[in-house]
Order: sequence, then structure tokens, then C-alpha cells
Amino acid sequence: MGNVKILQQGTPDSLKASLGLHGTQFNWAVSVAYIAVTALLIPSNLLMKKISARWFFPLSMMLWGCIVMSFAGVKGFGGLLAGRFALGIPESGVGPCCLLYFSFWYKPSERAFRIGVLHSAGSLATAVSGFLALALNNLNGKGGLKAWQWVFIVEGSLPILLSPLLWLCLLTYPEDTKALSERERYIAINRFGRGSTRKTDVTWSWPAFCRILSRPSTYVFFISFISLGIVASAQGTFLPTFLSTLLHFSIAKSNLFTSIVKLSVIPLYWGYGYHSDWTHERMWHYIIPALTALPRYAVWTYASSHPGHPMSNISLYGLSFIGQMVQVGPPILLAYRSATLYGACEQAVGVAVAVASASIANILAPQLYPEQHAPRFLPGFSTTCGLLAL
Repeated sequence: MGNVKILQQGTPDSLKASLGLHGTQFNWAVSVAYIAVTALLIPSNLLMKKISARWFFPLSMMLWGCIVMSFAGVKGFGGLLAGRFALGIPESGVGPCCLLYFSFWYKPSERAFRIGVLHSAGSLATAVSGFLALALNNLNGKGGLKAWQWVFIVEGSLPILLSPLLWLCLLTYPEDTKALSERERYIAINRFGRGSTRKTDVTWSWPAFCRILSRPSTYVFFISFISLGIVASAQGTFLPTFLSTLLHFSIAKSNLFTSIVKLSVIPLYWGYGYHSDWTHERMWHYIIPALTALPRYAVWTYASSHPGHPMSNISLYGLSFIGQMVQVGPPILLAYRSATLYGACEQAVGVAVAVASASIANILAPQLYPEQHAPRFLPGFSTTCGLLAL
């Protein structure tokens, strides 16, 4: 959405002009998907455990791809809103179900690295999306379609094509996978300690659900994650907009520079998560990235409130690289959270509540930067500083 928003900007072929979007309609179109995501987090976890990851993830990918491709046919705000809401249905299973799946195969001390790799795929996808949007911008008018329509068609087709490959690669559970020998299966099951997640655990338990909701730690994780999640989500969606409106880069440069920032954080995801697992430390590994990102937003807030500041646009863009540190914290927090949960039901509920805070953050984040605050977005930048401090 962030990439297509600026394609053909200022012309009748842009997404906003084509669909007649005005005011905060684009922001709400971004937000609405995460309303469905939040509502379906726990049901998606229960479904994944019931049918196994081998079936759940390929089916989610196929449904997700079909919905994204259908965006090319929307005619106005109502269609975009309906499509984005529908997109939240398959997307609800991505975050929590991956973490639940990891808990069947990896010990708590092994998860930060794996979750970091998973999140790095998100950064890589965003970077590739930027490059694709840049290339597909040249197809504007081809086949009677606009550039933003081509982006949705091409990017929606990719997960559909890859879903059969995922079905071939994924394992089910250590207890029943045919990819392991009897000896390997024995090791995979018995290397876990008491309270680890098992296929044989009950899928749902009301006492476990009530235990999770009665613990103060649940709300500490929730508030912390939602604060960082708003910052991370807003940056991921609106960085191309900041670069094109506030820093006056061209559309091509805005998408290209966004992709470079996204690619730069991938080694950090891997190395930082590995270091957290290796040292068995979570809290400071989570707090330090937020502290590191704070100067970026403090300087951008200053630049936004002082139009005559002496800093160059390329210097302000350079601060985006330390701003990306907000993306490195969530995998550590999720590994931290999953290590405090007991059994499959607690994992399903506890991780879903943690990811729910990320989904709520995704609902709130687009509202930080409404169109009427462009091009300086001062209220959004100052609010971001407060969230990071919290």
C-alpha cells in the first residue's frame, strides 16, 4: 500500500485519483485489514493446530494472493475497504501461527534467531515490493491497466505460485512427521523440557485462557508491544511518503531508498536474534533497539518543526537507517513472551494476545500520519517520540 500510494502521484492514474480517495480514506484502508486480523488471531491458531502447518500456511497463501489480485478490480473507496478487510482473514494466521509452529520444533532459547529470520523476510519482501513497484510503474497504461493495478496482480500471483512448494517443504509435528526417522523423532520430542508445546496438548482450555488474562505480565507485554508496533508499522507504510513529500525525493528515488533501508536491517535481524539466544538475554536486547531509534525521530521532529533547519535532506534520510532499529525489537519480545508460556493452549493464547497488540498497532499506526498533516507530519513524529520513550 505504501509503494502503490506514490506511483503516478499527482496524475489521474495514481491510486488516490483512480479511486477518488480523499482525507483519511487511504489511512483507513490500511487500518481496516488489521481489524479482521485482530478478531481472528486466536481462531487461526486453533485451526493451524487442528489441520497442521503443512496445510494451513499454503491455503492461507493461496487465499491471500487471490484477494490481493482482486484489488486490481476495485473501483472506489468501498471496494478497497472491503478488499483490505478480506485480506485480514488469511493474514491473521501469519504471525501467531508461525510462532506457535516454532514452539513445536524449537526450544525457547532457540527462538529469537528463528523469529528474527521470519521478520527479516518481511523486510526483504518490502524491499522487493519497492523494486517491483518501481519496475511495474513502467507498465502504466499497458493492457488498459494502471501501474498500481499491475503491482497488485503481479505481487498477488507470487504466493499462489509458491504455495505448492511450501506444502512440499513443511513438516507437520515431531510426533507424526514422516520426514524423520524413529530415532530423530525421539530426539525431536524429548529434547524439550516439561511444559513444552505438544501435538497431544488440548487445543483449547478455558482455565489456561483465564490464567493468561489474569497475569500482569500479559499487559506489560501488550502495552510495550503496541507502543513499538505503532512506530514500526507507521514507518513501514509511510517511509516512501516521507521521502517524497518531506524530503522532496522523486517517486523512483523514494521507492528505491525505502528498499535500501529495508535491506540494511536484514543482517541485524539475524545477528541480533542469534546474539540474544546465545547470551540467553531478552530484556536489554528488546529495550536497546527502541533507545537507538529514538534520536532519529527526535531529529525528524525538530526538522519538521523548524523549516529553516540546516540539515540536508540526504542527512535526514540517513537517519532512517537507525530508525529501522524499531524493527529489530519485536522478534526478541516475541521470543521473550513465548518462553514464559506453558503448553500449547497457553502458547496459542499468550502469543495471540501479544500479536494482537501488533495488530491493534497496525490499526492505529496509519492514523498517525493523515494527509492534512503533510508534508511535515509534526504531530506524528512527536507522538512517535513519546511512544518510543514509553
